[in-house]
Amino acid sequence: MIVRTCRSKHFTRLTVSALCLMAAYAPVVASQDTKKDADLCSGSSEVPLPCLPEEARKEIPQAPGQQAVNLPDAPQPQDQNNSSIPQSHPQHNKSALLFLPVATNSQRLSLSDKFTIYAHQTFGPPAVILPAFRAGIGMANPTKHYPREWKDGAGAFGRLYGDSLATVTSQRTARFLTGVVLHEDPRYVRSTSKNPLLRTTHALVFTFIDKTDSGRNTIAFSNFAGAAAGGFVGNAYLPHGYNDLTHAEQRMAFQFTSIAIQNVAAEFQPQWGPIVRKLRIQKILPEWWVPQHEK
Repeated sequence: MIVRTCRSKHFTRLTVSALCLMAAYAPVVASQDTKKDADLCSGSSEVPLPCLPEEARKEIPQAPGQQAVNLPDAPQPQDQNNSSIPQSHPQHNKSALLFLPVATNSQRLSLSDKFTIYAHQTFGPPAVILPAFRAGIGMANPTKHYPREWKDGAGAFGRLYGDSLATVTSQRTARFLTGVVLHEDPRYVRSTSKNPLLRTTHALVFTFIDKTDSGRNTIAFSNFAGAAAGGFVGNAYLPHGYNDLTHAEQRMAFQFTSIAIQNVAAEFQPQWGPIVRKLRIQKILPEWWVPQHEK
């Protein structure tokens, strides 16, 4: 009972930390888009004018000096040429945060698309950095019956970090391989209802029943396989007393719960995402943090 209570507290702290990081991600994307728009406006002219549509610019009369500058042979600013290039990932603000891609259309994903999603989820910057937070929580609140080498010192941090990394990597690899073999779509499909209770139920049910590549409902075998892989991988290296079947089943349940939490966060992101952006949280994450796997 003590072990279960301790692990529950650790899981709660980990969940809160993950949700806080997801909340910080939304303003990052918004601030990057705002920066791009500001660059387009500032690069169009040396005079600080508001950024107007192309049609409105043509209607504004030009001064004689300005007409001489805008000769036919005059090279266009680089930023102005790039303004006509469409954004390669237009669904950033509408997609789920961090790792979970959201289906915004009925386009069928190819094997290459699925592998791209898997690669960004498993080997992208968030997948490498976030396990360090879990290891830090484990150092601050060590498991009571862990041996000393798992609780104190740099070696303990390395073991906890490796455990978190192995768990997440095993889960996502198993989900990817199972999804490819059984033709499951790795994206989350939001509910069409406006009822919060029905939407929450939809997100939780989607943990057990997801979509195939053709859009049909199917049992989410990939989620079950991922949760099992993430739960049982620790039996290969965890301390004695924590590498048994009971603890593996508990870790499997935690992994499955984390998938359900991601589904709920993805379902309600269109509502709470704009609220977070209005807080104007200072941009603290670099641009390479933003995942590029939205479809």
